[in-house]
Amino acid sequence: MGFPRVDTGTQKARDSDRRRILDEELANEQKALDAARRELASQESVRTDERNYQKALERLQPYKDKLQIHERNIEALRKEIANLR
Repeated sequence: MGFPRVDTGTQKARDSDRRRILDEELANEQKALDAARRELASQESVRTDERNYQKALERLQPYKDKLQIHERNIEALRKEIANLR
């Protein structure tokens, strides 16, 4: 069975739309990463009465996790964009 063919103009438009969407997602992830970095830095500068270093690490871990998620998302988006070329 043959699959329906898409004309070149339609495919180029789809590719262009996909590229635009990925670029927008990348920009949004970069903004979120920047915000996560500021939030982590802010939390690192806060000194509570945590005398136990482990408790301080535990308090900061969710901020570090959020930062890593955005870094992984950016990496995945960049790979996907590179595959479009």
